[in-house]
Amino acid sequence: MTDFHFELNGSWTGSWDGEGKIQTNGLSSVISVDPAMSGKGIGTNPDELLISALASCYMITLGIRLKKEKIAYHRIDIHTKATVTKKGGLHFEKVTHYPIIRLAEPLTETLNDHLTTCIHKAEKDCVIAKAVKGNVNVTVEPTFIGES
Repeated sequence: MTDFHFELNGSWTGSWDGEGKIQTNGLSSVISVDPAMSGKGIGTNPDELLISALASCYMITLGIRLKKEKIAYHRIDIHTKATVTKKGGLHFEKVTHYPIIRLAEPLTETLNDHLTTCIHKAEKDCVIAKAVKGNVNVTVEPTFIGES
């Protein structure tokens, strides 16, 4: 078994209106609570970081899956929406990914079916999606654009 290790250093002062900093090997950011939740709204916040982790993991995993399946593509773009609800405390309710796969070939019915399978396999393989499974409803609504 191989283990991979990641580290973060951070600091925080205050309450809902507080602010802090986080730093990893590849990220350095000011953090605060979103203004919709009575925070300062500076830098980023845990909600944005979670959807960033989910979306970036999904795109990377999908790119790996497409290569394994020998599906040629130019680029994957993504738009991700999240809903946090306040029921018995704040709770991440759902996340929906809207990936757009720009293909390097025309879109056929067979390719569409193959891509649909890849879309679902990538979501199941994404390590961040696995981490929130059972707590957050994650769905994918893809768009495929074939080369003319």
